[in-house]
Amino acid sequence: MAASESAAPRIVDSLLGAVRRLESARDPRAVREAVRDCALAIEFRLDTLARELEPGGVLEPELLPAGRAIEQSLRAVLVEAWELLRAADDALADRARLARFTREIARAARQEAEFAFARLSLPEALD
Repeated sequence: MAASESAAPRIVDSLLGAVRRLESARDPRAVREAVRDCALAIEFRLDTLARELEPGGVLEPELLPAGRAIEQSLRAVLVEAWELLRAADDALADRARLARFTREIARAARQEAEFAFARLSLPEALD
């Protein structure tokens, strides 16, 4: 990899793709990289959601409570990702902890998909 490529910020925008990488990771280094990808995907979604939730944002008022709930879920999962990234390799080998983390990310991804569907189902979405 060229130096300019390694200096470029990494963007991971798919929560489910990050989950798949985490599920297939076996050694501590791969698990750590997959957890990092999960954190990056969550941060990407939180950034996008923050713009939608801000006053004057594009989010319809009736969807604000659902958007804020998703934001809270994503923030909680992000905190767990940071804790895993700070942890030693033995914590990354804890398959039960990783399974819980993976389920939480998958749940957040499902919530987000349902939220997107709700947005598309509004009459004004057809405009």
